[in-house]
Amino acid sequence: MKKHKSDQSKKSSSRKRKFGRTNPNHPYFMGLLKTERGEYLKDNKEKLLREKPEIYYQMINRKLPKKYQERPTVHIAPVNAFVPPQSKLSKEELDAQMNKEAEERRIKEEAAREKKRKDKLEEERIERSKEATLRERSRIYWTDAHTQGRWRSIHSEEYQSRYKKKKYEYY
Repeated sequence: MKKHKSDQSKKSSSRKRKFGRTNPNHPYFMGLLKTERGEYLKDNKEKLLREKPEIYYQMINRKLPKKYQERPTVHIAPVNAFVPPQSKLSKEELDAQMNKEAEERRIKEEAAREKKRKDKLEEERIERSKEATLRERSRIYWTDAHTQGRWRSIHSEEYQSRYKKKKYEYY
């Protein structure tokens, strides 16, 4: 245990001095704070309630009453205050605009369908390529140019003894 500079002894905690140390939660200091707060609130209660009631109720450690709580403001307008622009058009103009919007929507859907079809074709092509690779895997492999592999030279003795009909060569 480290010795504090105001401690008299290292070993005994009962011989420690409390001189120079202040405990702010000591009842004496809390009483001083309470009297100071009471005097301040006595002098400034009306002003605090007028300007900042939340601080006043926080100082006396109470919940803020509902009459001081701010309500969210809602903009109240008549139900039909906004008239959509379609309502201002005549019947012919409205029909023409609806037809135009339907044509634009049809063009967009057609473009999306075409794009989807192209993506599907590309996906099918990739899938066919993968299937062909799996099918032909036994024939597709890395080769080494320096090893002979399964091919024999026609000049080798093995080939000559197996496939050549003549046993002896005459000149």
